Amino acid sequence: MKKLVLAAAFALLPAAALAADLSGAWNVAGSFDAMGIKYNSACTLAQDAGGKLTGTCQGTANESAATTGAVTTGADGKTAVEFAYDTSYQGTPVHLDYKGTVQADGTLAGTVDAGGASGTFTAAKGPPPAAAAAAAPAAK
Repeated sequence: MKKLVLAAAFALLPAAALAADLSGAWNVAGSFDAMGIKYNSACTLAQDAGGKLTGTCQGTANESAATTGAVTTGADGKTAVEFAYDTSYQGTPVHLDYKGTVQADGTLAGTVDAGGASGTFTAAKGPPPAAAAAAAPAAK
């Protein structure tokens, strides 16, 4: 009986590890403080049953950049997320690689690497701020 309970617990472990579904619209706020650069990006992500992320993020030139990544369980037991996309900054190609964790309030927080420069990011689920304002009912 104990073996059956253990087997069932291990069978459910992958599902529990990927309990956080990151599908949807995200507002990402990034910062490279050492360089004085702050930016915002709107991402739309889709997560499959295996934790693979696909989608698009708005690049610095408002282009739609293909995005890939994964959702896993980190060594600390927290839900870890990684995603990346290619964009440009002042005409120079840049690959942005995000690594973070899902916070208790459902937001994301972590680091962003631009291939030599590193910074931090936070992300909250929801429509981009401009779209949210446009969707809000007008005050009477």
